[in-house]
Amino acid sequence: MTQNLTIIFDLDGTLVDTAPDLMSAHNHVMEKFGYKTKSTDDIRKLIGKGAKSLIGRSVWGQAKKEFGKIDDDEIKEEMVTEFINYYGKNIANESKLINGSLDFLKWCKKTISRWEYALINLSI
Repeated sequence: MTQNLTIIFDLDGTLVDTAPDLMSAHNHVMEKFGYKTKSTDDIRKLIGKGAKSLIGRSVWGQAKKEFGKIDDDEIKEEMVTEFINYYGKNIANESKLINGSLDFLKWCKKTISRWEYALINLSI
């Protein structure tokens, strides 16, 4: 009898520590729009629920006002778009596999016969 395995996981923060690249994108946006930058440790506390949430919580913490209260919706969208664009171009500058991830991926590749396209192209 053959056992079928399905493993579902999120790369960002689960297999790969992306906080340094998230910090870089965040700080790029903050500098461009006149807010203070943050450290990687600060960013780790803000991560979750997407770019708009991260930027919003950061602005709220620095400016003592909610992101939702910034009057100009275009500015909010510009900030989020700038973050996504910058992060997309710099997503793998400093991100690193979390300890044990490579061994896990190698095990998956050897054990599971069907992989989604994104994982087939990993050089493992």
